[in-house]
Amino acid sequence: MSVSKEFLDDIPKNKKLVVELGMGDGNLINSLSEKNHDYYFIGIEKQESYFTKAKYNIKSQNVKILHTLFEDVLPLFKDSSINKIISVLPDPKYIDKKYRRQWTTLYKTIYNKLVKQGTFILITEITNELFQPVSNHEFYKEVENLKHIFHSIGFIVLDAFEGYQENYMTYFLKEFNGDPERIRIINFEFTKK
Repeated sequence: MSVSKEFLDDIPKNKKLVVELGMGDGNLINSLSEKNHDYYFIGIEKQESYFTKAKYNIKSQNVKILHTLFEDVLPLFKDSSINKIISVLPDPKYIDKKYRRQWTTLYKTIYNKLVKQGTFILITEITNELFQPVSNHEFYKEVENLKHIFHSIGFIVLDAFEGYQENYMTYFLKEFNGDPERIRIINFEFTKK
């Protein structure tokens, strides 16, 4: 499951680089790669069953998929080398309040790896601890809290809205859509100064 730096040599110099963290079954990265031929996509997935599905699903020539932990791979990229990083519904340990100390380090790394004015798309869910319906007050308080944290890392918030962009649809987003009162989705678009 460990990956050596050699995969970096496969990245065409004439293409912009997009990295998806936790690509799941690969449908999102496959769909984006089929529409954007001037980009090169790298999908990273640690779970073997999803990685195997992604290998089967992805037919594009401008995609490389890696079966590993993205925490191990991100440091291998040169600073200021990635145009866009996408994270859809990250594991709670990468976004929940109680793990903040650990995950701010990851997002600092993401910031460093983005090119100037590169984009970080983060689509995550906001729930309450008792898994009851999330009030507007709770929702917007948590959105402001997350904006503040990412701003303190260096990111500029380009956009933040409830829901998500259709072109970032994944299997799990479809699943989470079934309970919009208790699982409220927020779509952030950050950029690097």
